[in-house]
Amino acid sequence: MSLPLVLITGATGYLGAHVLQQVQEAGYPVRITARPAKVEAAKKLHGDKVDVVPIADIVDGDFTEAFKGVGALIHTAAPLAGRQEAEGMLNSAVKGALNVISQAVNAGVKKIVITSSWGTANDLDRPERTYTDYVFSEKDWNPATREQVLDGKHHSLWVYCGAKTISEQEVWKYADEHPEVDITSINPPYLYGPLTAGTKVAKADLGQYSTPGMFHQKVLQDPNSGKQLEFPQFPSPVTVDVRDVAKAHVLALTSPPSSKVGQKRLLIGGPNWSYRDAVQLLEKERPELAKAGRLAGLGETKRRTITTIDSTRLKKVLGFKDFIPWEKTILDMTDNLLEIEKSWE
Repeated sequence: MSLPLVLITGATGYLGAHVLQQVQEAGYPVRITARPAKVEAAKKLHGDKVDVVPIADIVDGDFTEAFKGVGALIHTAAPLAGRQEAEGMLNSAVKGALNVISQAVNAGVKKIVITSSWGTANDLDRPERTYTDYVFSEKDWNPATREQVLDGKHHSLWVYCGAKTISEQEVWKYADEHPEVDITSINPPYLYGPLTAGTKVAKADLGQYSTPGMFHQKVLQDPNSGKQLEFPQFPSPVTVDVRDVAKAHVLALTSPPSSKVGQKRLLIGGPNWSYRDAVQLLEKERPELAKAGRLAGLGETKRRTITTIDSTRLKKVLGFKDFIPWEKTILDMTDNLLEIEKSWE
């Protein structure tokens, strides 16, 4: 039996590009959406292997052409923290998700996978919990309300997580009203790991790839700048490899329906590591970086207890096996960033 055509939103982003790659490797025919300004670049990159459909605005865009012949949707597109004011971010997160999902259902799509966030489980008014032995699971919810997101009293990351929380809650309400549709949410913490092979990034644009950009800024550095690592690590040392998160999205395409296993809100968390661990690993495995003055100093950093995410249900429902070792995440990401640097020269 032939595999269904999969539509992927956000495929030009950090996670979305890995999802696209792994969906293709699994043998699925693929279509992606892209903003009009990115369509030609996407077509040039993927050739005739990927169908590219322009969508100007995910909040009120018309997906009629995009969903023709589609059998499954993977929705990874989402607003980035700090890129919009609170009302715009909330509007993009909630209305954007519901617009895509409702149009998918109207087009006859029954299998939907969305990218959510560990931020929907984490109460950012209790940041100290990050550095305890607390274990997060699908039972945890961020208590942020719509009123709090819009009150102007919180920083951009708090607003982002609040908007993601409300968006996911609205998706589950929609799922309850449409039991014929099978929805899975994948909820990761901070993503690290390499960008997909061949990705070209201008020096000024690396920050758009949030966590690799931050890793490049905080751990790798201009030679002999003398920078020291911040303590404690910002924004958080709760991590997962971007390739593992992409794998979870692909596995969700063939996971048992919610009617058999219950609501599929699946938290995913890999082995935790800190920037301190990264520097110490690179000193050992990439000593030339230390010699060249490319590694930040350890400063006042020290080892601390870090909260964990219980991925038991994700493994059971999706058949997910082993996580990528944290050492491989760091080494692959570092080598990838150094390769990207060469294009800047």
